[in-house]
Amino acid sequence: MLLDSQTGVGVYQFIVDRLEDRRREEYPDGREAYEDSWTAAHDLEKAYAEAVHTGDSDTAERLLHELMNMADPWQNHPHHPAKHTREGHQPRNAEPGSRS
Repeated sequence: MLLDSQTGVGVYQFIVDRLEDRRREEYPDGREAYEDSWTAAHDLEKAYAEAVHTGDSDTAERLLHELMNMADPWQNHPHHPAKHTREGHQPRNAEPGSRS
């Protein structure tokens, strides 16, 4: 995967979309777990973006790996970021006008 800001945003958005799906499935329960997971993903993406911006590729790579680990529970999802990069396609949510 490329170490650029779009990669981080794409993985982060995939995670947030899945967390929202899970929250809807567990409603009215699951709010606290959603907020904790969302905060963790947001913090990782923010730190990743800062590492990319400052050119700290070692840190960016580590943080992207952590984001991808957060996405692991949804490996079979058709829009999982790792699947699309392996196939040479952009994640669906990175294409203009599309939603996952």
